[in-house]
Amino acid sequence: MPGLTHALRSAGPARPAGSALRARATLLAAVGALAVLATVSGCGGATRHSAAAPGGVPGGVPVTATPTPPAAVTAPAVSTQLSADQLPAGAVERWQPLAAPRTQAVTGAIQVNECASITGAVSWQQQAYVSAYRTPAEQDLFRFQDGPAARAAYQNLLTQMASCQDQSRALQAKALGSSDALVTQTAATGQGIAWSRQWTGVEGISAAGPQTDHLYAVQQGSALAVVHFDEWAGVGTAPYSTRADGDLLTSVAHRLG
Repeated sequence: MPGLTHALRSAGPARPAGSALRARATLLAAVGALAVLATVSGCGGATRHSAAAPGGVPGGVPVTATPTPPAAVTAPAVSTQLSADQLPAGAVERWQPLAAPRTQAVTGAIQVNECASITGAVSWQQQAYVSAYRTPAEQDLFRFQDGPAARAAYQNLLTQMASCQDQSRALQAKALGSSDALVTQTAATGQGIAWSRQWTGVEGISAAGPQTDHLYAVQQGSALAVVHFDEWAGVGTAPYSTRADGDLLTSVAHRLG
């Protein structure tokens, strides 16, 4: 969601006391609208998913005000989605939906990060979240014509992610003149795989600055679910432990039925 990245970045760094509250209110009004607008751009050519930038602070400088959860947008229960508190690090991040989930038909590729995209889906349900620290998360549910089509898209995603470290480093070398990306597979089940990418992000699809991006993909039947969230250096509390990633994959698969 390129517009969401821009809105978060343009909001500027968080400020103490009343100024921070006013900035946060402006920020959430912008991202709430953009989360809805982002869902209408998936038809046609490739659509870019963009992680939000850290409040305009290069390199993920921590916020100075005590983080408080943003106002939640009431969303109807969707059985195929994890609830906000079931998302990774939910107790710490205190995820809140930016808008109700939206479903649309798609005809092109949906890009999930700099390395991978989903092709062949007939519909896409998107649900975006923001944490108490203004970091992003998202759940995407792609529906396909049948099980073989979903499996092919999942296998293509795995192939793309297998070269994500090299692709990320090449992007860094071009944009930053140096590279430090490290992509690790953190868990695998019979239906899904999880990855972690630790790197100095290149602004665009991702936020700029040091961060760790987490991506989860689960395929079952004619559905492919993708969950992702970002951690920015210096924002929030202790780094997320990936030891629970296998359980998360199992939870997503259970939701898909």
